Amino acid sequence: MIRKPKQDELDQLLPLIMIILKDMELPFLNEVDDHTFQRMMFEAMLDDSFRYSLKNCLVCEQDGKIAGAVYGYPGKVEPKIDLPFTNLYQKYNLHTTKPFFEDSETFAGEWYLDSLVVHPEFRGRGIGSRLIHATQELAQQSGEHIIGLNCDINNSKANKLYQALGFRHHSERKLATHHYSHMQWEFHRKELKK
Repeated sequence: MIRKPKQDELDQLLPLIMIILKDMELPFLNEVDDHTFQRMMFEAMLDDSFRYSLKNCLVCEQDGKIAGAVYGYPGKVEPKIDLPFTNLYQKYNLHTTKPFFEDSETFAGEWYLDSLVVHPEFRGRGIGSRLIHATQELAQQSGEHIIGLNCDINNSKANKLYQALGFRHHSERKLATHHYSHMQWEFHRKELKK
């Protein structure tokens, strides 16, 4: 079942987010210990304007567990999307000016699919595709007709999935130390392929 997450499920969501963040090798993660980072994330996730807020998330529940999650938001809000997190630096005695994410990931005029992750136990069951399909409604509700995402150029499996669903290469991006294909799907012209 695809649905909005509940506040008491943050402890299931954070490990899924960490899969993505560690894979991205964000420089900020070297500035803070894991325990402090997790406390900051839990606090920021309760703010609706944060990148990884419950408001910006859909989950897929299987067998009573969170099997996967997708996060996204209108691209125009990206400049302020991490303020709920960076505003916690002083509270947690972080002496850094590094932003959480240093690089721009999206464009105004698109709904940005920020993160898609499936729990390793549930991979290969079509959960990722189901979550991507569910983002269309969120994009429409925000008034956008283009969904954008970034796919690591070395992740051929994900790249093939996105292309099979109708996403097309738009541009290249460098985020942290990785190179990405920025892909877009304009759904006002056609439906997302099943």
